Amino acid sequence: MKPRNAHTIVAIAWKGVTRKMFRNLVLMLAVALLVALLTFAMLFNKAVEEDIESASKRLGADIVIVPVEAKGSAEEFILESKVKSFYMDKFVFDDISELPDIKQATYHIYLNTLSSGCCSIDEGQVIVFDQDKDFVIAPWLETGPKRLEPGQVYVGSYVNEYLGLINTASLFGKGVKVVGHLKQTSTGLDHGVFMRMDDLSKISPEATGGYKPGKISIIFIKVKDGVLPSKVVAEIRKVNPTVGVMTRGDIGADVRNTLKDILRVFSITILISSLLALLLAWSTFTVLANERRREVGILRAIGAHQIHIMKIFLAEALLISGMGGVAGVIMGHSLIHYLAKDFTLLRKLGAVSVINTGNISIGLIAMGVGIAICLIGAAIPILRLARMEPLLAIKDA
Repeated sequence: MKPRNAHTIVAIAWKGVTRKMFRNLVLMLAVALLVALLTFAMLFNKAVEEDIESASKRLGADIVIVPVEAKGSAEEFILESKVKSFYMDKFVFDDISELPDIKQATYHIYLNTLSSGCCSIDEGQVIVFDQDKDFVIAPWLETGPKRLEPGQVYVGSYVNEYLGLINTASLFGKGVKVVGHLKQTSTGLDHGVFMRMDDLSKISPEATGGYKPGKISIIFIKVKDGVLPSKVVAEIRKVNPTVGVMTRGDIGADVRNTLKDILRVFSITILISSLLALLLAWSTFTVLANERRREVGILRAIGAHQIHIMKIFLAEALLISGMGGVAGVIMGHSLIHYLAKDFTLLRKLGAVSVINTGNISIGLIAMGVGIAICLIGAAIPILRLARMEPLLAIKDA
């Protein structure tokens, strides 16, 4: 008997897998857990990195300036849509916007909303902006006029879902008309209620909380084509060294550092899982080799070569690890999908599992690692079994 073709080898291997199904299921589970951890870790890292990068790009600015003590708060608003308010003097904008390498500059003022009855807008960050200098909000406008009139506001996509376009909304006790909303940006703008700079003077200081005239919250800067942001940052620091300056690459630095710590924990866990899967594969196939010596001896006696024996048992290991790998990929995608719904960090960073080329590649890589570890663990006992002399194998069985 010479099991030469792939179909015959797979058929024999499948019979071997089903012969001790429970024991093999334990090995499948070990591989599945390893692959699930790998898939989850890579998806998590990919989702966070992509979300930070895309969020900074969607603001349309190369440089963001905030009060130095408010850098963390600004990142929380940009990346996690948390309502924040912080202020610096407007002369900071006046001085910096005159720098020669700056193409455009605009600023926003963040105000806290106050609940005032049935139709108050209390689910968003009130953002006061200068329509003449704006380049952050206008590109995202989905519906409504290009310019606001007195008493009119835009709302972000999240606020629009919560409130809708209604005429009876109130803001700081004043009636306002929602005339348009922005597309989803996956930044703090989704939670924004956008009002004209000219309407700010109509609100009483008591209603605006800690805001005082002559203050602004955040500055957005576009640099001229061909100019490095780092050069403009150096110029800004010469003009005003006390402000907090963030480039696109700086936004999310704290989140990235936290991510590195999380990935270290994942790495240790994955390493331990890999060792356990390796040892389990080795012990499983060591027991299998001892149990099936007689069978191997008979196969060798009727003409099977060492390579045939190795192919049969490696096919068993491949079937076991392959099924475990598929289960692990499904588990990893499912885990991040459901955690994205229930955990704040994952939900706000957009870490969801979707079917695309990148995520499929991650699944295949994780499955390949799981299969490789299982095959390595099984290789030594399989090689030892294949090298046994036929008569000795039958005699010792």
